[in-house]
Amino acid sequence: MKREWKIGTGAILLSACLTPAFAADDDSLVRILAKADIAHNLVVYCAQYDPSIIERTRGSVGDAQQLMLHVRSEVISGLPQAEATEVVVRSANAARIGALLAIRERYGPKQSEERARLANWCERSAASSVKEFVSSHGDHHDAFDAEIARANEDLQLPNKHPSFK
Repeated sequence: MKREWKIGTGAILLSACLTPAFAADDDSLVRILAKADIAHNLVVYCAQYDPSIIERTRGSVGDAQQLMLHVRSEVISGLPQAEATEVVVRSANAARIGALLAIRERYGPKQSEERARLANWCERSAASSVKEFVSSHGDHHDAFDAEIARANEDLQLPNKHPSFK
């Protein structure tokens, strides 16, 4: 697994611990959506160095923003409004933390070298990580749907969702 995804996953887990959840498996929904949010954040950030990253990471659903909105729609489909909002906010917060941690790792004492280092990282690491996520989503959409369905089924189990009776 790429380092950016590991950092993002760590941020997601931290966010899950610090934010009260509506339901036990909202954490799973947050993790699913946060992967798309991180990919989107990395593309937006890296586009300042090379705008072609938007097109180069495009998949069957569209660019990173369209994919993130597609994933969001699938993740929150059928959830009560308050719960859907909570999942989206927690995911966005975790993804922002994950992306910023990955980017800040490339900061250094010489600002003149920093821009080149970040542009190189965007080209070699971030773009390939995003493209891998986009391809995986397109190639394994059935597994993605099954993961969301499992999380939503867990929300329906008795005593898993005490806030919404």
